[in-house]
Amino acid sequence: MYLISRSRIEASGIAEPEAARRLIERTLRAKAAGTSAGAQEVAMAAGAREAGAFYSLPAYLGGEGVAGLKWTSHVPGQGGELPYTQPVILLNDLKTGTPIALLEGQLISGLRTGAVSAAAVSALTEASASSLLLCGSGFQARHQLRALLPALPGLQDVHLWSRTPARAERLQREFAGAFAERGIRSRVHAALPPRLDFARVIVGATSAARPYLRAEHFAPGQLYVHIGMRDIEEDAVEAFDEIVCDDFEAGVPSSSQSLFGLARRNPGIARKVTLLENLLEPERQGLPGPEPEGPGSTARRAGGGKVMFNAFGLSIFDLALAHEALRRLQARPGVELRRFDPNE
Repeated sequence: MYLISRSRIEASGIAEPEAARRLIERTLRAKAAGTSAGAQEVAMAAGAREAGAFYSLPAYLGGEGVAGLKWTSHVPGQGGELPYTQPVILLNDLKTGTPIALLEGQLISGLRTGAVSAAAVSALTEASASSLLLCGSGFQARHQLRALLPALPGLQDVHLWSRTPARAERLQREFAGAFAERGIRSRVHAALPPRLDFARVIVGATSAARPYLRAEHFAPGQLYVHIGMRDIEEDAVEAFDEIVCDDFEAGVPSSSQSLFGLARRNPGIARKVTLLENLLEPERQGLPGPEPEGPGSTARRAGGGKVMFNAFGLSIFDLALAHEALRRLQARPGVELRRFDPNE
């Protein structure tokens, strides 16, 4: 069994945003075809849920011949010294059950979350969408920004807001070169404006315990991308015209996300829900004909309604990225991977 560190995962090349997005889209198609699936997550809280919890998320990828487990902690209040989530990913051979690899999971989790958002934005906005508001300035926010820049080729303005303005300013400086290369203007908001109609795409990527986004923040024609837990009030979720998810049924029983809290209180919200996998164009297999418009292989849908994308976060995505990292490292000449023999 291989033990694969974060530096090895970075060296594999899967951190390239467009490569990660294409892999996520392929995995969504496999989910739609029934060849890849995840089981219901199991949550364990050693005390009050607000003090932290641990999650077990098993899945398999039939096309890749692997099964696996994402094991992660969600423990807040570490004073910035430790990340909120600290996952690891285990891969097994699907036929024999043999453990193949254990991978550091935090980088993969960040890549997965950003790539899923990029796939959703490519499917749900027009290529000319020119403005983005990112709420948050931490680990996930950084991955969101890195993934969304290539997914929005018409981007002209990036707005940043954080409960800690200094961190938003630091994020702005970190991406200053990428903004300048594209001619993108950037602005840090010291306070969240009462209306957000200056942004075509809004991303909620904070660890907020209480919602800060309300129904009056949103305007027709906007796409809101929700990757956190409680960034948005349930009444605001209810006000969207359409809700797109990477998964819906898996989150309803126990997820703390705003959407699923609403679904338990109002099951009728399911009538507004569409799965992202159903909005993707079929994957091209070297067939002749024109390429789809824009940077991705998805079908963009422009409209005047308010649309929300909710990222539940599926373990099949983590497994797909982990397996692709392993495959690339094994194929690279001169790369030595650390082995662990459980029989020793």
